[in-house]
Amino acid sequence: MERDQISVGQLYAMLFTGIMTPAVRALPGLTAAVAGKAAWLTGLLAFPPLLAGGWAVFTLSRGQDGLAGGFRRAFGPVVGRAVTIIYMLWAVFLLCVEGRLYAGRMVTAGYRGASPAVFLLVLLGTTLWMARRRLCAFARAARICFLVLALILALVVGFSLLDARPRRVLPVWTQDLPGAAAASLVPVGVLSGTVFGGFLAGQVTPSPHSARLGRRWLLGTCVFLTLLQLGAMAQLGAELCARVEVPFFEMARGVGMDGAFQRVESIVVAFWVLSDFVGLGTLLFAIRAMAGSLLGPRWAGRSPVIAALLALPGALLLFPDDFAARSLETWLVPAGQLLLAFGVPIPALVCLKLRQRKGGKPPPDDPAL
Repeated sequence: MERDQISVGQLYAMLFTGIMTPAVRALPGLTAAVAGKAAWLTGLLAFPPLLAGGWAVFTLSRGQDGLAGGFRRAFGPVVGRAVTIIYMLWAVFLLCVEGRLYAGRMVTAGYRGASPAVFLLVLLGTTLWMARRRLCAFARAARICFLVLALILALVVGFSLLDARPRRVLPVWTQDLPGAAAASLVPVGVLSGTVFGGFLAGQVTPSPHSARLGRRWLLGTCVFLTLLQLGAMAQLGAELCARVEVPFFEMARGVGMDGAFQRVESIVVAFWVLSDFVGLGTLLFAIRAMAGSLLGPRWAGRSPVIAALLALPGALLLFPDDFAARSLETWLVPAGQLLLAFGVPIPALVCLKLRQRKGGKPPPDDPAL
């Protein structure tokens, strides 16, 4: 039987598309509150730490079992599996948070009075239907979603830059850089959610250019975050960005051409569900890969169903309104993702290198244990 494999480019397209929603929700609102008009620099300042963390995850993920196998080789079978379980529980928690925020956005976007459970049920049902099938089919769908959203982003950011007021973002003085460096933790925390791609590495066809392609995708993402924040702040200003709930959607309100097209923000909100679909689907596929590594292929097929059944009531019971989910997304989610993207993979890589330097072999990666 043909293996369910995807290319390196498809994996990065999945991760980038899925991270768009939390990125536009957090930026530049949170960074502007800390760094002021220098907040647009945080996208570029996030590149070096993300490159270091990505290199650690990339190195650990080599092998048929991806990042889960890397943790077992670094920490041993027992501790490695315990660490994988922590990642799995965090992925289910993210399903609850992101799903509740999606439902809240759909209610406020034009369906006031509707039940968020309906929107959440539809989204989880659609992603679960895909997660029960082949990863390669989902990756092809995610590639199409990426192309659509990239076109929308180019449209919104491009028109915003044309209508920019440079005095709102320039000049940036030396004394502004410490605030920008501190605020760069926000994009680093948001993009750290891509660590779950490491658990899918076992289904990625090896390529000699994987590392180079990863650096290009990461650099392109950081440039995108820079332009996104630059366009929003140049149009709205740092103070307004810090007060507005989602500056990106406010920025989209100003996009249009008399006699050609207007009200672009409604189109943006409608199509933004594609990012939610890919983001939640990537989490479900990562959960499936982790369950397969821990319990075998039989439980791999069941795990997305269990995760979706936990996420539906969890999102509605833990977060009675989207304000509760948004408050946790502001500080708890980035902090947790920083820990899982840097606090665990880097020590694991150090442990693995120390074992190899001492001349011993890493602990056996026995799937039967």
